[in-house]
Amino acid sequence: MKRKLTLLVLALVICTALFAGGAAEDDGKILIGVSMPTMTHPIRKSSVEIIDEWLTTHPNVEVVVTDGQLNANKQIADIEDLIARHADVILVAAHQSPTLVSVLQQAKDAGIAIIAFDRTLTDPSVQISQVINDDYLAGKTGAELIVEGMGETGKVAIIEGTPGAANTVDRQTGFMDEISKYPGIEIVADLPANFQRVQAVDVFENILQSNPDITGVYCHNDEMALGVCKVLKDAGKTGVVVVGCDGQKDALESIIAGELYGTVRKIIEVEYALDIAMDYLETGECEDNLMLESAKINSSNVNDYYDPDAIF
Repeated sequence: MKRKLTLLVLALVICTALFAGGAAEDDGKILIGVSMPTMTHPIRKSSVEIIDEWLTTHPNVEVVVTDGQLNANKQIADIEDLIARHADVILVAAHQSPTLVSVLQQAKDAGIAIIAFDRTLTDPSVQISQVINDDYLAGKTGAELIVEGMGETGKVAIIEGTPGAANTVDRQTGFMDEISKYPGIEIVADLPANFQRVQAVDVFENILQSNPDITGVYCHNDEMALGVCKVLKDAGKTGVVVVGCDGQKDALESIIAGELYGTVRKIIEVEYALDIAMDYLETGECEDNLMLESAKINSSNVNDYYDPDAIF
């Protein structure tokens, strides 16, 4: 009996020590998860640099960035992991928003605040805030640039982003609403390339082969637009107006070089989303909808926006 009692006391001591050790390892930091749809795009890589810089002034915060790898199931699993880790806030840039409805509801039910950034969510009721650029306006502005560059008649190809992604839908809708005002412009091709430069090269090579008299190309982002410019350059074809969206540094350099006609500036949202997360955690309140300002960029004003030291 005495031996059993001694073992019980020893077990209690061990459990107490383990509990205390676990508490000691908990440094009390705020945990913010950032669910990215991919890490291959320059915006995503630049976002990590922005997060690292932001953390230098927020030593009480840990940020975990996940990579959805352009796969809906992978992004769902990433968010499930952040729920299991008891994140205080999850910032999410949805790969395909409809697929995330259930898992984001689970996060909300677990008491985790959700902030959408970069792309809108199918079910905004789960979020406390969103930080986005106006992608519909970006699409309309892209159409304006096409018309400015090639006139009100011609043959235009569209290279879309990720099918089903909110910014793909909005940039496409804005573009079509504006370009439909010009009956002399014919859309000869409309294909996706998932916002990826390499994919856009393959897609546009086929488009150009079928439409050698093309006069304009609208791409949902600069990465794809730069891929198109490469194909045109390799083919020795000039006079085609290519327009992108995002305003990344090498796109601005391409405008300066006389290759890309124009782009629509996008402001990277992640720093704003982090600040909103902190406002919410510290006060229980935050701005519920922050729309960042875009800008039309072409050769007439590119030097106003170009910064050789920019990270994006």
